[in-house]
Amino acid sequence: MTDAPQSPRPLAERLEPVALAMLLSFVCTLIGHIPDWRADLGRFQALFVVAFAAYGLAVMGRGRWRALPRAGTFVVLVALALRAAVLPVTPTLSDDVYRYAWEGRVLALGGDPYRQPPADSALVRFRDAEVHPHVNHPELRAIYPPLAEAGFALVARFWYSLLAFKLWVLLHDLVLCVLLVKWCRARGGSAWDALIYAWNPLVVTEYAGTAHHDPTGIVWLVAALLYAERRPVFSAAASITAVMVKLVALPVVPFLLRDWPARVRIIAVTVLSACLAGYLLLTRGPGSGLEAYANHWRHNDALFALIAGPWGDRTARVVALAAVVAIGVFVWRKRWSTLAATRVLMRAGLLLGPVVHPWYLGWVLAFECTGPSAGWLLLSCTVTLGYGAFVPPLDGGGYHPPLAWRLVEYGLPVLLTLGLMLWRGAVAARRGPPNLE
Repeated sequence: MTDAPQSPRPLAERLEPVALAMLLSFVCTLIGHIPDWRADLGRFQALFVVAFAAYGLAVMGRGRWRALPRAGTFVVLVALALRAAVLPVTPTLSDDVYRYAWEGRVLALGGDPYRQPPADSALVRFRDAEVHPHVNHPELRAIYPPLAEAGFALVARFWYSLLAFKLWVLLHDLVLCVLLVKWCRARGGSAWDALIYAWNPLVVTEYAGTAHHDPTGIVWLVAALLYAERRPVFSAAASITAVMVKLVALPVVPFLLRDWPARVRIIAVTVLSACLAGYLLLTRGPGSGLEAYANHWRHNDALFALIAGPWGDRTARVVALAAVVAIGVFVWRKRWSTLAATRVLMRAGLLLGPVVHPWYLGWVLAFECTGPSAGWLLLSCTVTLGYGAFVPPLDGGGYHPPLAWRLVEYGLPVLLTLGLMLWRGAVAARRGPPNLE
């Protein structure tokens, strides 16, 4: 008797993630070969949509791959390949990396970016042809917290180049991918869930391509949550590090405090309070980048626009902040888990904030691995409209999307979310109540 032929499905399941990874890598390579993403915005966004389609298929198919071996290694290696494909690109959609490099150089050579803006004549000796002419807002002093600045100085001290700063961000981003693989497994899920962040085209282009430094903070926040109960001292140190790299991590700290022993809480609150007080002292006064950002900057806002319309910009900032605090108090009183609170606060801060740059979404996407929302994942595609709508805007980096395009940008994810809710409701209704017999 001959053996029955094997089903082709297991082979297809093994080939499916490989094929999608190759497709995604190929499209990212094409994106990486565009010399100027801003000047050729239409081609960049068209290829980005293709990459997102391949990514979406991977997100939807990951449940079928749970039994495949070495998933974590595969996810991280593909993440590395995607980032390597866009690493050589000179950043043009944003010039923030030039600011990182400049302030790192000033600090490494004995200057003080919190006291001296790039336009300060006392810093003439530090100026160069590659970086200084591209530094944004040269009239403003440093905005980034001290640990971010320390990282910039460390890189500038050993290798002063844009590539070095890109590699600095890439290193943190890859460690973050490894942590997410570990976290997904620890939660009883699959390592494949980590691809929700690791393979996301927005994450790849904004961090490896444009070199925004957010992963240097996100990685510490994820570590703080991952080790909150098992290693509370490390978790506390990681949370303080995250906040002092980027303040967006601050709302999560009160929820982490619940997971730490009393002694760790006291030490963490004392150290963090001292660090924040020192940071605020450094950034106050005329020419403060932090004050300019908090009081005046506005770009690509979502719900903030609805508040600012009737009440004005200044009042809207107070109302938006109060709304985020109220949401935090609500989830605290309801005893939501730290992870659930983190997810809702990151989302609320993004939607209610006056500034929504595409790279901010990484703080949301890192936690989508624990339970993805189709609407939020789609937003990671449509948010690129914040750079312009398929043609380079005439005002370059000062572009603010008009209301019509913001309705597309935020409206499509909302429609997808509502559509899925109605579809699931209809499916549940057709099935009827569960049979209790």
